[in-house]
Amino acid sequence: MNQDASLQPRKAVFFDLDDTLYDQLVPFRNAVAEHLPEHAESLPADGLFRAFRRHSDLLWEPYAGGELPLETMRVMRLVRAFADFGVTIDERISVSVQEAYEAGQGRIRFLPGVEACFSELARSGYRIGVITNGPEQHQWRKIRALGLDRIVPREMVFISGAVGLTKPDPRLFEHVNRLSGTDPEQCIFVGDSWENDMLGARNAGWRGVWFNPRGNRPGEDYAPHLIVSDFTDLAAFIIKSEEQCL
Repeated sequence: MNQDASLQPRKAVFFDLDDTLYDQLVPFRNAVAEHLPEHAESLPADGLFRAFRRHSDLLWEPYAGGELPLETMRVMRLVRAFADFGVTIDERISVSVQEAYEAGQGRIRFLPGVEACFSELARSGYRIGVITNGPEQHQWRKIRALGLDRIVPREMVFISGAVGLTKPDPRLFEHVNRLSGTDPEQCIFVGDSWENDMLGARNAGWRGVWFNPRGNRPGEDYAPHLIVSDFTDLAAFIIKSEEQCL
């Protein structure tokens, strides 16, 4: 399913990658079960993963600012996530869990409905793109594992590690607009992170679709364009809502 670049429609839907197009909990849960089986049985996987994501977000800014090496950040987010549940893990175990987690990300698959959503949006004249935070090569490995590189043109993939800007910085979204030939009011961003995705998109003048399958609470009093828990009928919701805005 390749988009006809010659048509160059200006309206576009961009998607976050991690925990939006695939379930990030699966490789995380498997990595914990492999190296910390006693805690995999006693701790709630979803709660532990939420803590892991929260600490990852908190540590992202010092990492992006050059204050923390990547490997240190990855160790710290695991150690702090387990500490939230009263469990102490050492650096050696943390590194092993991280390595297993990365290996598992090489076996990820799209969430149900993602490819159908892409197809329907493309048929309706939307360009499809990706905006994701992370090191460039690491994110590309996940993109290729999903087969996303066969669906989304390379010029519509924006990775913070390559651009030098990270979500929620509105300058990243402005950069995407410039390079993709789109305008903010013609762009929608679909993502799971309230701060990075929804507030980042809002502050750049984009509309946000909050992908919230785990029932997270919003960070502040702001209503995204749409809130969804899966990809069922997502394309239809977007197309209908856009028609109502005309």
